[in-house]
Amino acid sequence: MLLAVLAAWLPAAAAPEAASENAVRAVLFYNFLKFADLPSTGSEQGTLTLCIASNDPDLLAMMEQLQGRRVHGRPISVQRGKQQACDAIYVDARARWQFLEDLPGTPRALSVGAYPGFIDDGGMVEVDFQRNQPRFDINVAQARRAGIHFSPQLLQLARRVYE
Repeated sequence: MLLAVLAAWLPAAAAPEAASENAVRAVLFYNFLKFADLPSTGSEQGTLTLCIASNDPDLLAMMEQLQGRRVHGRPISVQRGKQQACDAIYVDARARWQFLEDLPGTPRALSVGAYPGFIDDGGMVEVDFQRNQPRFDINVAQARRAGIHFSPQLLQLARRVYE
């Protein structure tokens, strides 16, 4: 299923089997958004702001390809770091998350982390790779506190779901 999503999303020149780990991370982030009901902000037809907290230029380039795509009818805006309110946050290091998690608006944003222990640190979705295969865990209890609900289909694909 993931290969089919990658094939549709990546440029035609990039074969799914050659997709970089960062390209897969961007596709997963996009799909987490598609299969989540985010809390009402009063601007459902406005821009969906994604904040990327990483210094990895390849990851940033892959995430920036989400710019302008739509999720639930809303166009995506990608920004580096967190200078304004974010609807979703992608973070790749514990130090970055510890800085971001106390900023205003973060508790209601969908949080996706790519380091071991992100779920234990209060994140909602933790992504890692095992034998070059993406895996993710979902903290449903943390998401509920933020007013976020994941589709049953996404929960079935998770390696672990924490209640």
